[in-house]
Amino acid sequence: MIKSSFLLTLVFFGFSLFNVLPSTTHNCQSSLRIEYVDDFVLNDDNRIPWNANRRLTWDDFQADPEWWNNDIAAITSSVIQYKYSCENGELVYAVKSIFLMDESWVKKKAKTKHYLAHEQLHFDITEVFSRKLKEKLSHHKFKCNEVEKFESITKELLTDWQNTQKRYDYQTRYSLNKEKQDEWVIFVANILNEYEAYK
Repeated sequence: MIKSSFLLTLVFFGFSLFNVLPSTTHNCQSSLRIEYVDDFVLNDDNRIPWNANRRLTWDDFQADPEWWNNDIAAITSSVIQYKYSCENGELVYAVKSIFLMDESWVKKKAKTKHYLAHEQLHFDITEVFSRKLKEKLSHHKFKCNEVEKFESITKELLTDWQNTQKRYDYQTRYSLNKEKQDEWVIFVANILNEYEAYK
């Protein structure tokens, strides 16, 4: 019996707030990793599955801030996690987007509703790509010996997901461009609605 799970990609997004004048340079930090896990962890208090009715609060950012790092004021850590098993000759799978409390942090200066909304949208973008993955996978039926094909489809979204997160920060200037921030809120909401069937 095949049973495996993958923590597909862990992405950190951070922003600098120590000077918020229009001329300020802001830096974003990103880090990726692929992990193998046995199953979804459903009873872990440090994990928050994406839910439209459960929005992030600053209390969810539980990791210790990097006080020595003057370029980054907050880090949001979210993952797309998938697992699969073999049943009756076919792969059966599940996909989730999760916020990691113990790997996300914020400095005191960043604790505003405005910046929290920016970080929430990073998590929402992760949910967008979780749904896109489900939609792509739904067009296939995988035999138990087609694990590589299954995994190749999941990894196709990796670059697009990463680039979208970076483009979001670049275009909004880490939320300082309010007009672009508002445009992204609408853009992401529309995609979530488009892929509602795959939530």
